[in-house]
Amino acid sequence: MADGEHARDAFWVPSQSAVDPDRFTYTVPQAACVGPYESQFLMGGVSMAACIHALQVATDLPLLWATVQFAGATGLGADLDIHITRFAEGRSATQAVADLTDNGRMVVHMAAALGGVTNGPQHQFVQMPEVPAPMDCVPSRDIPFARPDNLAGHIERREAYQNDEAGEEYVWVRVRDTGIPDAPLLALMSDFFLGAHSKTRGGRSLDNTVRMHATAKSDWVLNVTRMSGFAAGVAHGTLHQFDESGMLLTTASQTGFMARPQNLPEQER
Repeated sequence: MADGEHARDAFWVPSQSAVDPDRFTYTVPQAACVGPYESQFLMGGVSMAACIHALQVATDLPLLWATVQFAGATGLGADLDIHITRFAEGRSATQAVADLTDNGRMVVHMAAALGGVTNGPQHQFVQMPEVPAPMDCVPSRDIPFARPDNLAGHIERREAYQNDEAGEEYVWVRVRDTGIPDAPLLALMSDFFLGAHSKTRGGRSLDNTVRMHATAKSDWVLNVTRMSGFAAGVAHGTLHQFDESGMLLTTASQTGFMARPQNLPEQER
């Protein structure tokens, strides 16, 4: 298996079919959901993590990059299917897609490449900004509709820097009791991109792309988000993830719809 073990039940992990190794099932648990209690839905980052896990298990290869389109929503308790299709298998990389569906309806479409070579050059050009250690930063604002039993309640965030005018946020993030994050969990954590700016919090992601640079050596991850701009009702931007040593873990990018007031708790409208 290409991904590691976790200290707590990994709520994003689907079950592989005993008959077809390219098919997986996933029943949406409470820990994977966000939103109001009466209308909880699967967070896009969790669906991305589930698909990456399935791709790594099916191919027995580590992730190089993955890009996902969030095509639809699905709720608590839904029984989902993940189907892997490999369309190019070479000596250095396998290219494949993962489709996550709800009773035949498309929820997520992912394209990815897995593999790589072990003897290539290693160099990090992008450097982590100078920030205080996680426990020296103040706790970040609560994620809307956070409860102890849902995904938002499992996320710990500590704010190192935030500037709406510059469109930047540096925030330490970890998912409690899951250990050092692997590729699926890093992808999940990168999907908090829209939380970086007051005008995008409560918005809806259209896509997310994650490119792997290295595996983490600490459970805390610094999300460095830089908004590129707002246009046509959407936000575009990039996000880099670093571990506590300053090692670059991923490069991510995303587009998402701006927030609508009705999607926010009353105190944030």
